[in-house]
Amino acid sequence: MGKARITDIKALSDFRPALIRFSEDAQRAITSPGSDAMRLLSHMQGERLGYWKREIRVRSEAAVVANSKLVQKTTSQSPRGSVDARKDFEKAKQRVREAEEKYELTRRAIQKLQKELDTYRGLIQPMATIARSDMKTAVGKIDQTIRLLDEYTQLQSAESNP
Repeated sequence: MGKARITDIKALSDFRPALIRFSEDAQRAITSPGSDAMRLLSHMQGERLGYWKREIRVRSEAAVVANSKLVQKTTSQSPRGSVDARKDFEKAKQRVREAEEKYELTRRAIQKLQKELDTYRGLIQPMATIARSDMKTAVGKIDQTIRLLDEYTQLQSAESNP
């Protein structure tokens, strides 16, 4: 068997930190969209859904007040007041319907986003595993190779300088 002439293992030593940086960058690139989607999902579940739920209640209360005014104006002698009160009541009912629609749209968007996020996580899992554990294994193999090559070069130096 012939002898290998290994005199410099600098290329492997230089490659090691580049591989680690690549692994870290890949992990960030893989997890960043998922993190952004989780923040959006959290915002929608907490703030937006809660906002529209409160708006339904507030707008419903305003519609009840508008209806009471309509009933009062209808029983009064002023036909103009009754027309204005009816318009106010219709407008209040429309605002309640709008809030209910927005609440439902937000609820559906949350469900869709959750489903898409679950799909995304499933699809990126193999890549995340590569970026996380397979890269650690690769760095370990580089370390082992560097160590073995160091030992080999030291042995070669010892044999050539008896």
